Amino acid sequence: MRTTNAIINVDHLAWNLQVIRRRANGAGVLAMIKANAYGHGLTGTARTLQALQIDMLGVAFVHEAEALRRHGITTPILVVTPTQPEDAPLIVEHGLEVVICDLKEAAPLSEAATRTNAEVRVHLTVDTGMHRDGVSPHDAVSVLQALRSMPGLQVVGLCTHFATAYEESSPYLREQLEIFERVRRQCLDTGHEFEVVHAANSGAIWHAHEAHFNLVRPGLSLYGYGPTPEVDPLLRPVMSLTTKVSAVRRIWPGDTVSYGRTFMAAESTTIATIPIGYGDGYLRALSGKATCLIHGKEYPIVGVICMDACMVDVGDDPVDVGDEVVLIGSQADAGGHLRSIDAAQVAQRAGTITYEITTAVSERVPRTFVGDLAHAAGVHEVQRV
Repeated sequence: MRTTNAIINVDHLAWNLQVIRRRANGAGVLAMIKANAYGHGLTGTARTLQALQIDMLGVAFVHEAEALRRHGITTPILVVTPTQPEDAPLIVEHGLEVVICDLKEAAPLSEAATRTNAEVRVHLTVDTGMHRDGVSPHDAVSVLQALRSMPGLQVVGLCTHFATAYEESSPYLREQLEIFERVRRQCLDTGHEFEVVHAANSGAIWHAHEAHFNLVRPGLSLYGYGPTPEVDPLLRPVMSLTTKVSAVRRIWPGDTVSYGRTFMAAESTTIATIPIGYGDGYLRALSGKATCLIHGKEYPIVGVICMDACMVDVGDDPVDVGDEVVLIGSQADAGGHLRSIDAAQVAQRAGTITYEITTAVSERVPRTFVGDLAHAAGVHEVQRV
């Protein structure tokens, strides 16, 4: 069994959801769990959120939703990216809700639904300025009317996505919101009331109360990271990434470490090898920049990060094979004082965003679910992705 693990604290997930629900002030919560729940483990995260009576789960692709249904998830699921014609039978079979960004996506769904006397719940997506998916604001009413005429489809939602919600007081967010509000009113004027209206991703939950409508879509905030440093203290990181020292060796002045000999020892020192690398999602871009915790002390990771391992310069400190290493998370020193490294700090060192750090943790790293809620949610065992 591997000594490298992603530890998922479901009590922290529950805490973050509670904070978000309070912030949403009565709006429902559509929890985004696409991309393996942002690296936290798709099934285990979904089971936990289902136990917490989440309103809806959001995935990117139909195969993610299909996996959840196979594992007993009965919560409503919304597929938030455009679907393909071959997806239609699975969408009907598993009772999935989907976004509609183009009428071409709707015809296969209508046909699949009518064949089985079923109904597919759809959400009309409006492109208010992200320019990724969605119908033009000018076409929204005509598309809505066309969808309403198609058998087997029920238009239950209206949604959009903000490009700059992570910014406080973003003028562009206000522009997008004004466009979306105008489209919503136009649709209401046709006599169509939507069951759910949603636009607020994590950033807008904190920065744009008027964008909450009756459903919000938290992503990274669920997992413990806010859109700004001011929000972070309200949330609790859900993932820790740990491993154990696999080898220890003494090197001497002039000795080099790892590929390309990018690190050369200026004096004698001890190098600890740890069994995690870019094959596990610990980015090669962190080479020469990352640190880790051993015995509650922070040490530099030196040399180029390998596919399956990286090396730590622990100086003259007593470090042995089997000692715990924390790459993301907290660890106490001998005096009980905690030190922490969070995913946002790792992202800063890699020159990327927190999302990429957590989602990069690969399938070969087991997810271990811990916390008081774990047993009740059925995720108390170690689970593969």
